[in-house]
Amino acid sequence: MNDPSETAASQPPRRPSILGRVAAAVFCIALGVGLLWWVGRGAWSAYREYQEATQAAEEGSPIGYVGVNLRRTYYDKPPRFFDNSGGRKRLWAAKGADGLPEFYDVTDAAFPVAQVAGGYGRDSIPGIDYPRFEGPDSPRVRTFRDQHEFYGLESSDGARAYPRDLLRKIEVVNDEAGGTPLAIVFDREQEVARFYDRRIDGRPITLGTTGYALGDSDDPKLGRPVLYDRKTKSLWLPEEKSLVCVNGPLKGKALPVTLQPQKTTWAAWKAGHPQTQVLVGSDRDDDRKAIPTE
Repeated sequence: MNDPSETAASQPPRRPSILGRVAAAVFCIALGVGLLWWVGRGAWSAYREYQEATQAAEEGSPIGYVGVNLRRTYYDKPPRFFDNSGGRKRLWAAKGADGLPEFYDVTDAAFPVAQVAGGYGRDSIPGIDYPRFEGPDSPRVRTFRDQHEFYGLESSDGARAYPRDLLRKIEVVNDEAGGTPLAIVFDREQEVARFYDRRIDGRPITLGTTGYALGDSDDPKLGRPVLYDRKTKSLWLPEEKSLVCVNGPLKGKALPVTLQPQKTTWAAWKAGHPQTQVLVGSDRDDDRKAIPTE
């Protein structure tokens, strides 16, 4: 009679069932995929951060725009902007040539004057009155990166490119394209540039910055710029379809949007317009080119 212990010892070991082997393989594969996903997610996140940092560094590279530095009057900001005396409401405008303050009479203004921010004075932010353009081969234009944002415009005068960061900085450009006098205004509240026809009754006007913005009480750099026209000192606000006069002798007048530029990048615009001219600043070095009076 056989010993049971000897019989058990003589039998070969059992192999795992097919189902068990399949389950083990699936587990190993899932574990490997999970590890790859975890490692890959971290690597992709690091790569994206690197790409974003690189792009931000390129976009922040100084271009060297000319004639757009803040004017001395930027530091004339008074401690108090509003004056209520003699039954009139007045908003500080600038320090006059005699050192005395000048004001806008805003008693009948068609905008919430108490909500403006800033107050650095007329033309303290140097809007462009004499646009300076250069070709794509100029040393200054060659500093642009492919991803820099532009507003491209085609007219009978040829192709022109307006850097978005320059427009955002200086707020208004008095320009002309195809025989049409233009006021190019950057609305920081909407983050968009609009091209208005700056003629009233057939005669062009020039617009400057007041140093005020409307729409963000904490940061004037985020609001709509309050502009003024040089001849009547009326105040203007940009709207989607027109630039509207909200105070002064021209109150109620509106300058319509007249041209629709193409929002693009430098790489795309240059590829389609290799002979384009690029706005690089204001030609303010010439003493004969003072701030216009009309």
